[in-house]
Amino acid sequence: MTRPFAWLALAAFLGLPAIAQAAPTPAALAAHRAFYRLTLASTENSGVTNASGAMEYQVIDGCDGWATQQRLDMTVLDREGGDTHTTSDYSTWEAKDGRSFRFRIAQGTNDQTVVRVGFAEITPGKPGVAVYTQPNAKRLTLPAGTVFPMAQTEAVLEAARTGKMFVALPVFDGTSDSMVENTFSVITAHGETVPTSFAPLSKLPSLFVHIGYFGDRSQALPDMLLAMRYWDNGVADALSMDFGNFTMNGTLAQFKLLPHHC
Repeated sequence: MTRPFAWLALAAFLGLPAIAQAAPTPAALAAHRAFYRLTLASTENSGVTNASGAMEYQVIDGCDGWATQQRLDMTVLDREGGDTHTTSDYSTWEAKDGRSFRFRIAQGTNDQTVVRVGFAEITPGKPGVAVYTQPNAKRLTLPAGTVFPMAQTEAVLEAARTGKMFVALPVFDGTSDSMVENTFSVITAHGETVPTSFAPLSKLPSLFVHIGYFGDRSQALPDMLLAMRYWDNGVADALSMDFGNFTMNGTLAQFKLLPHHC
């Protein structure tokens, strides 16, 4: 996902509101199950001619932590008639106090699959540690201020509620075998209620967020660019996933709230 992303320079030039640098008090996230249809939005002058797929995402409230599972299945066709079939099965457990995280991800491309398994621990205000147990044993130091994925969502939602437009956070999610992603989020259209066929979401305020993921803070362009609408309970829709040479849209097709087990 490579796009011009000069929001940092723009913010400084315009004197826009301050960037939120740390995860604030957790927002009220919803335990839920969501199913998204994925369709090709643009091909960016590449050899991609068509792409389609589906993604299922589930969040379970385990009282002291969040259990999540995301399954992705996508097929991309090129001009030569070849196809690339990509699958991902990603499961995590994230403590609500932000201190510990466990992950397992199986990523497949055609007939090849890579499995990553590990855990991470963070002490507020100090560097943390991530340990991979598969496919190879590895230990990484996480910079102070690193958060895990659910805490990142909470930080974006809370920043929007307090009128901030920007959130900058290092995030560790285990999907890469060697890095923490430096994220920069731009929040727009906060407070809007939007039409939806899902009754639990129909009266909730929402926001739109663009998130750039940078492997190196000195980069001018992000490695990945993701945009979505969040309702105030953390449920997402209107996804845009820029893979550099093509962009996919994700539309919420099925949705169900799940009980909180507390």
